Amino acid sequence: MERDGIAEELVEDFVGHLERRGRGSYTARSYRLGLADFSRWLTRVDRPLVAVSRRDVEAYIGEFAAGPGTAARASGVVDLATGEPVVVRRAARTVNHRLSVLASFFAFLIDRDTEGGGAWAGRVNPVPARAGELTHGMGGGGDAPPRRPRAELRRREPRELPAVLDHTEVDRLVAAAKSWRDKALLMLLSRSGQRIGDWSVEHGRHGVLGMGLHDLDRRTSTVVVRLKGARDEHRVPATAEFWRLFDHYLAHERRDAPGEAAWVGLRRGWPRPLTYSAFEAALRQLVARTGVDVTAHMFRHTVASEVVASSGVAAARELLGHRHIATTVDTYAHVDRQALVDAVAGVERHARVAARAAAEAARRATDGRSDKGVQYVFHYDSQTLIELDAVATPRPTAGLPEWPESVS
Repeated sequence: MERDGIAEELVEDFVGHLERRGRGSYTARSYRLGLADFSRWLTRVDRPLVAVSRRDVEAYIGEFAAGPGTAARASGVVDLATGEPVVVRRAARTVNHRLSVLASFFAFLIDRDTEGGGAWAGRVNPVPARAGELTHGMGGGGDAPPRRPRAELRRREPRELPAVLDHTEVDRLVAAAKSWRDKALLMLLSRSGQRIGDWSVEHGRHGVLGMGLHDLDRRTSTVVVRLKGARDEHRVPATAEFWRLFDHYLAHERRDAPGEAAWVGLRRGWPRPLTYSAFEAALRQLVARTGVDVTAHMFRHTVASEVVASSGVAAARELLGHRHIATTVDTYAHVDRQALVDAVAGVERHARVAARAAAEAARRATDGRSDKGVQYVFHYDSQTLIELDAVATPRPTAGLPEWPESVS
């Protein structure tokens, strides 16, 4: 049996299968990288692909989740309290993504060999299924293997609030940017909430960097961006401040650059289209100068959070270009900070009302109004207090027989 990992031809067949199903270039790249890592692991443990079992997947994922321990030790990063090397474990989302890569790959092998005959025909997918799912080989009659809980390998992903910027940080970044191009890009990102995107051979054109000059419509004061994945065109408003900065960029930096790309490299990169990697490098330099810890996606989170708080989830979904509103709700509906502030303020108001009522009751007791032992929690006007006291006062007992005293 072959013991040299996964053949490149097999990986490319799988990636081609993903592309035929409409998966994008980013998905293809991440799956290639994931399978390359798994292939190296198979080679290291001397395990042929055809013999991979659930136990092998568990062993691999256990090592993968533990993180790049060797690299961390080699980096010399230590815990100042203990002096021990710091080993960073991989995030739950990263581990779950790798499990999805393996599950899809083995499902592809099983489907292919079931149709055409091969070693994986009739096999059970060695990656444990999610809760409630049946894997290949579990629905065709006979004794199906028992479902195993999702928590066996898949990690629980903690819900984290999206990191956002305040307006003073955005202003600092724009002011510190050294080119009109970067100032205009930062302004557009911080006001429109669109993805930064890319313009490259591998990933094509999408997002802000994927815009051509014809995508900027000064007449309607809007810009058109291509959405990630589906490549649908999405039109969003652009602010007057953006157009001012963009005009400076056109006049002083882009000038008469050939081609249709709206954003081009400067100096040595002129007049080629600006790529994501080049923009990211410029942003890292800006972070070092300003001390503002920012990523390109934080601008999107910032705009989305503010739109949800001010205009609701439906408006945020339209601006962000989400295909399903559930995506917007799941990511941003819980960051309506004003709603939380209002809720806490409501609790405080009720607490103050109760405190005033208690103080009023204590004052009445001191004034002799509550000499019958009747106290009221809420603050009533004087007429209501008279009526309540009348109801609470025992009726006169004149003319009624007295109860006999107890016989001792």
